[in-house]
Amino acid sequence: MDAGLIKFTGFVLFFAGVSGLVYKMLPRTMPGGGVKADDDFVIAEESRFVLMFKPFYRMLTPIIKRVPLSNYKSKMKKHIVTAGMEEQVTPDDMIGFQATIMVLFGMLGIMLLNSYILIFLLGVLGLGYPYLWLYEKKKQRQEKIRLSMPDIVDMLSLSVEAGLAFNVAVQRICDIYRNDKDPFVVELYLMDKNIKFGRSRNEALKIMAERVDLMELDSFVSTLIQAEKMGSSISTVLKSQAERMRSERFLRAERLGAQASQKLLLPMMLFIFPIIFIVIFGPYLIQFVTG
Repeated sequence: MDAGLIKFTGFVLFFAGVSGLVYKMLPRTMPGGGVKADDDFVIAEESRFVLMFKPFYRMLTPIIKRVPLSNYKSKMKKHIVTAGMEEQVTPDDMIGFQATIMVLFGMLGIMLLNSYILIFLLGVLGLGYPYLWLYEKKKQRQEKIRLSMPDIVDMLSLSVEAGLAFNVAVQRICDIYRNDKDPFVVELYLMDKNIKFGRSRNEALKIMAERVDLMELDSFVSTLIQAEKMGSSISTVLKSQAERMRSERFLRAERLGAQASQKLLLPMMLFIFPIIFIVIFGPYLIQFVTG
């Protein structure tokens, strides 16, 4: 067996064993995963990928805090908040996490590769991978919020039409969807907490829009603020917003379906059509060649 393959197998087994031991020793925040608030409302998901490397990157946090990366840290903080992970990691932790993965990828490159350029590229890949992972988590949470907004806003509209005040309706929705871990319900819960802490409703709505950083939610918040300034009925505005969001969700699904057929065209031309041609014309070609 090749010596490089033996080293690679040994490194993978060693790394897997250490990672498993570290993960088993990590404390659990709750039986079902996630971080809870004071009244047992789930406000963040547990990320095993981050927790597994926590003992390593926490050692680098005191050093990272002294590094002057204010702009990058503020950008990282925005991604962390939008991804719903502010209860677990800080921007300094994420930068230390990047450094940890970079070192691991560099060690892997030193063990398997002889080219310094390839080792450097592997280290750069390790440095950028946690950022790409966090960005993907952010996009996934935004997509979940986009999909759940029409139904939740419709429930808010029905609650307000039934005679509940907007804040009471929000609390009622949070109680109903308490165990679903819906990110939009989580944002409504945090908005309600901000109102209870003394912020105005408009200010709490703006904070929610900044946290989520989603165009649909920005439009929803702007419409609610304008309705309150103009003295319009909140129930009517919520109902119209729910209908608009549902229509946009349907149109977006149609658009994605149309794009899927176009994206399938290239793989079909490269992989499927040649095989069909080989199956159909292959026997005739063999007969022609062999005479």
